[in-house]
Amino acid sequence: MEWQDGYITEVEYVHGVYRELGPSALNFILLLQSRDPVPLKEGFSYLDLGCGQGESVNLFAACHPEGQFHAVDFNAAHIAGARNVARQASIQNVTFWEASFADLPELDLPQFDFIVLHGIYSWVGPENRQRIVDFLRTHLKSGGVVYVSYNSLPGWSSYAPLRQLLSSYADTQPGNLEERVERALRFAQRLKSAGASFFSTNSAARDFFDYICTLPRNYVVHEFFNRDWSLFYHAEVVRNLAAAKLHFVGSANLAENQDMLRFSAEQQQVLGAISDRVMRETVKDFTVAPLLRRDIFTKGGRRIPAVEQLRHVGETGFALVVPRARVEYKAAFPIGEVALEPLLYDPILLALEERPQTLDQLLSHPEVESLGKTRVIEALMVLMAADYVMTAVEPALYTTMTTRRLNNAIIERHLDNLEKKTLASPVLQSGVKVDWLERLLLLCEIRGTDDPAAFIWGEMRQREQLLSREGEILTTEEENLAELARVIAVFREEKLPLLRQLGVF
Repeated sequence: MEWQDGYITEVEYVHGVYRELGPSALNFILLLQSRDPVPLKEGFSYLDLGCGQGESVNLFAACHPEGQFHAVDFNAAHIAGARNVARQASIQNVTFWEASFADLPELDLPQFDFIVLHGIYSWVGPENRQRIVDFLRTHLKSGGVVYVSYNSLPGWSSYAPLRQLLSSYADTQPGNLEERVERALRFAQRLKSAGASFFSTNSAARDFFDYICTLPRNYVVHEFFNRDWSLFYHAEVVRNLAAAKLHFVGSANLAENQDMLRFSAEQQQVLGAISDRVMRETVKDFTVAPLLRRDIFTKGGRRIPAVEQLRHVGETGFALVVPRARVEYKAAFPIGEVALEPLLYDPILLALEERPQTLDQLLSHPEVESLGKTRVIEALMVLMAADYVMTAVEPALYTTMTTRRLNNAIIERHLDNLEKKTLASPVLQSGVKVDWLERLLLLCEIRGTDDPAAFIWGEMRQREQLLSREGEILTTEEENLAELARVIAVFREEKLPLLRQLGVF
């Protein structure tokens, strides 16, 4: 295998945007945890350590022209690709560095308000983790924010031996990395089929292995086949980052900060009796056993009183991110399926369907005000946890122009990518996932295509794609064109107005 500092460079990492890494998203979590948010409008600095393909940082830089963004990765292909996208979209406020963690002291980097590490901490060795801590200590501003994700215990306890099996077997095999990984997966499959007790007595590991086999191979390579692969209890990470004067704030995942959506009433009583914050987080991990923790830390961030917190929340904008017609009045959370009561949620959804609004503006609607401020806030938190609503701003024209250039570049560069891609929304200061057909429809709008159905059918035939209706594959051209006409009509009625409202198009 080709390594650099123990990390695989032979195979590129998966493409993707991680919305929880965004400055606005991190600030909102700070606010919910009664911490002073970073003042974005005054200008800020942001670093993505181990940026991968750079899709997240390019999107955030386009959404935040007031910020200065830096991104570091030692995979030359990652950095070259990210720079090309930034150049094509004319994103002027991002700098990409091809460097290792050992190189960090030599880089001409400023002090940062935000430093994010996604998919790094568990996948580097002790020496590089120490370099990271040293860098955080010297390059994070007072009041600055750190995001760090890592594979957590005890969640991985049932699955960790499987990674050991796969990685160890791959190390014994000849050939390039992709060939070794495929052999390791086939070997584990044979072992499972032969009735090995690890699989036969461990249904969780058996199901997890089946799930691994469905994942993109470049993701599997980076997740399971690094030389370094470490699991951590939350308390260990808190202790390690304390050397950089960092203090734990909360999870970057909004739902994970809402105990009512994660734990039963009895479990909440147990947690409520634990006064120590780190111990309480540890018990939470034993209760729901997450595989990945996404923690936010601050360096001396100011605690704000409840009155100031409510004022900030009142001034926060919110926007629908799915067409209201597609909102299901239920959502799945760790505690189970939660029903969304129409009498509570309809007035909020109807108001947000008109336009993004601040909480104070929402409460100016009599039908929303009658619900009570506390209930409206709780409902908004549930809608955000269910990915129906996100925080929003009124963007400047320059920002909208930059994000549209980026979106045009993404659409043009990924015509052959049938997976969902994330397009930039200047209103959300984040991204919206758009599937392949929707991207082709946007391309038709951009180009002014006279017959979108004929154009898309041509793209589908070129890639041997067919539509389905009610679970049945449509095999004839006539059937596919008829279904395309229906899809286009629904898109123009529901999704396109929303994308315009969010500044995506």
